[in-house]
Amino acid sequence: MTGAGLLLALLLAGPHEAQPAASEPAAAQPAHESPEAQPGHEAVVPAEAHPPEGAPAAAAEHEEDHGPAAILMHHVLDQEFFGIPSKHMVYFGLASLLVLLVVRLAIQGYREGMPTGLGSAVEALVLFVRDDIAEANIGHDGRKFVPLLLSFFFFILIAALLGLTPFGATSTGNLSVTLGLAAISFLAQQWAGISKYGAVKHFTGMVPHGLPWPLVIIMIPVEILGMFSKPFALMIRLFANMLAGHMVITTLLMLVPLMAAVSPWFGVAMLPVSLGLSLFIMILEVLVAFIQAYIFTLLTSIFIGMYAHPAH
Repeated sequence: MTGAGLLLALLLAGPHEAQPAASEPAAAQPAHESPEAQPGHEAVVPAEAHPPEGAPAAAAEHEEDHGPAAILMHHVLDQEFFGIPSKHMVYFGLASLLVLLVVRLAIQGYREGMPTGLGSAVEALVLFVRDDIAEANIGHDGRKFVPLLLSFFFFILIAALLGLTPFGATSTGNLSVTLGLAAISFLAQQWAGISKYGAVKHFTGMVPHGLPWPLVIIMIPVEILGMFSKPFALMIRLFANMLAGHMVITTLLMLVPLMAAVSPWFGVAMLPVSLGLSLFIMILEVLVAFIQAYIFTLLTSIFIGMYAHPAH
């Protein structure tokens, strides 16, 4: 065989002869990587085959923290506000200061005994609360409760309107705030009866006279329950109405990212619908602010009148 023929034979045979040699370590490698084939050794599973122990729990917690329910609760519940533990408390104080400011500006708006500007609007509300709420439901004793009823009306109104501002919060959407307002209303109701009839006659007069003793035993817990159910109804009614409006607005705005997660075109199509409905609900919330201020003040005056002038 010539040199050229030998070189050609080596080139052709080289890859085929080297392949078994290269395959021998590959065949021998499982012998080292398969300990179960050797007696006395346990199978070792690579770490990559099992996720870390806390990975599923951490993923579930992350999904829960960023889910629709968590986002909704974040926008309607109380939270920290610039280092202050309670955002509702901040807006509670801000609403109180605004009530004092509005009243002060209304007083300064009087010119020669005639109201002008803001004073005219405030005077109209004051006369409405005095004539159509206090005196209409309490009677001639209603004038001494007008300052309290006006405080309820203007605070609830301004607190609700503050909640419609960007990044704002409705303090009356906090159960602690409505509990405080209902407690003050409850004390005013009891004071209306005690100051007029005395403590003993006020509480004994809750049960109608002339009833048989078996009915008296039944009526006493019923009247006690009714005494505390009135402020409880005030508390829950105001809290639920203030909270519900903000939940509806937040839910409507969340439709855009939820639909965009399905398809970007769905998100774009939902954008005008979501914004339009949210704007409509916000305009409706302005009306709700006046209605809730009126309802709370009206019910308080009715309950005070029931104790000031009991029917039996």
